[in-house]
Amino acid sequence: MPEALPRRSVAPIGGAVLVAVLLRVPFLFTGLSTDEGGYAYVARQWARGDRLYTDVWLDRPQGLLLTYRALLAIDGSGWAVRLGVVLAGAIITVAVAVIAGVLAGRTAGAVAAWIYAVVGVAPHLEGMTLNGELLASVPSTVAIALTVLWWRRGRSLWWLAGAGVLAGVALTMKQSGIDGVLVGVLVLALARRGRAVPVFLAGVAVPLLASALHGLAVGWSAYWTALVGYQLSALGGTGSNTSTRLTDLGRHAGDIALGVVPVLLVSLPGWRVLDRGARWLLGVWLFAGFVGINLGGSYWPHYFVQPLPALVVLAAVTVAGVRAVRWRWALAAVATLPTLVWLAALVPMSPGGRADTIPYDALAARDDRIAAVIRASTGPDDRIYVLESEAYLYFAADREASYPYLWGKPIDKIPDALPRLRAMLASPQRPALVVLDTPPAAVDPSGGIAADLAAHYHPETTVEGVPILRANP
Repeated sequence: MPEALPRRSVAPIGGAVLVAVLLRVPFLFTGLSTDEGGYAYVARQWARGDRLYTDVWLDRPQGLLLTYRALLAIDGSGWAVRLGVVLAGAIITVAVAVIAGVLAGRTAGAVAAWIYAVVGVAPHLEGMTLNGELLASVPSTVAIALTVLWWRRGRSLWWLAGAGVLAGVALTMKQSGIDGVLVGVLVLALARRGRAVPVFLAGVAVPLLASALHGLAVGWSAYWTALVGYQLSALGGTGSNTSTRLTDLGRHAGDIALGVVPVLLVSLPGWRVLDRGARWLLGVWLFAGFVGINLGGSYWPHYFVQPLPALVVLAAVTVAGVRAVRWRWALAAVATLPTLVWLAALVPMSPGGRADTIPYDALAARDDRIAAVIRASTGPDDRIYVLESEAYLYFAADREASYPYLWGKPIDKIPDALPRLRAMLASPQRPALVVLDTPPAAVDPSGGIAADLAAHYHPETTVEGVPILRANP
């Protein structure tokens, strides 16, 4: 289709990529989130020889942990993890530009790049953290870009094969990373080219087969339970029923709205600009994103990073389709100003105010001080337990966890998790230290954990208001 605006009126995509990098670089040195710290801990233990899903447990597939291992190989400290955020922002910025450009013209492509460069920081959705949704968005968005190029620009089947591989890789980053697969299947149906179907599906199968073979090697039962089984078993239970889901959604609704609604509002008029095939593609892409959110089940704000690239493409189509310059700027402002204002407000803040505003920064600084005490009062071979979800402490303290479940949700959903925790606290091999980041009664209202701690532990110190208990001789 012809461009809605002259190309010279839109800044080059390369400039948008530079802005994407510059806006994310400051977060290289802010504190890691609980999820990032837990992923980094598991990846480090895996690199040291522990077996995934057996010796060290996580309910995430291997692609995510391989990425963390690669980043930690650059540097073992937290900043290298955030390097992944910078790279992800730059890659997705290019990918959404390609998708929007092919579907709606070069102007839309450039606008998409500039919008995502800014809104992808997503401060209210934890977009500056290397969460599983952001990681999965990288290969899935690139997969969609390659698929669109094959479909609309007549590229060879190698492009479609590459799209399939990347769509499969997205599923190894997060189980909900289904975007690339569903969009690929849709495009194959629209293109009606039967011989292309096995090419795409074979590409998808390659990373999934590799992950499954590794799962067989470590123990299929443990692998399946960690990635799929325990979530299925928990459906309808107190940890995963409708009431719990709605409570979780309500708790985070404000942040979710701040992160999603501005872009969503701008995106809505974009539907009328697109042709029928492009509408189907964007519709399925958004559908996949929101299905992925519901597969997660807890409605954490970072779940909503997943549909953001699709919304940005649609918003760019809206902006590029408006001829009046003032309205183009107004629409772009609606999408980007909330993020830009948040970023600008950080500049004059005191260090303390900035740490409290940036997600997880102040909490990570607190945990670093607790971790220093743990390192000083334990040996490298001592094990610790943090009750119940502050997984970053294991990574920061460089001490091994004595209990497999690093977060609270698995304890709520796995039937033997709480009895196993109590048995661990009472066993002769109990951890040297227990960090009470969460009151025992919040984890076990029956009082069992509190009784076990009273029987087998004594107070050693309190750091930043967090009690630390030492095991009795």
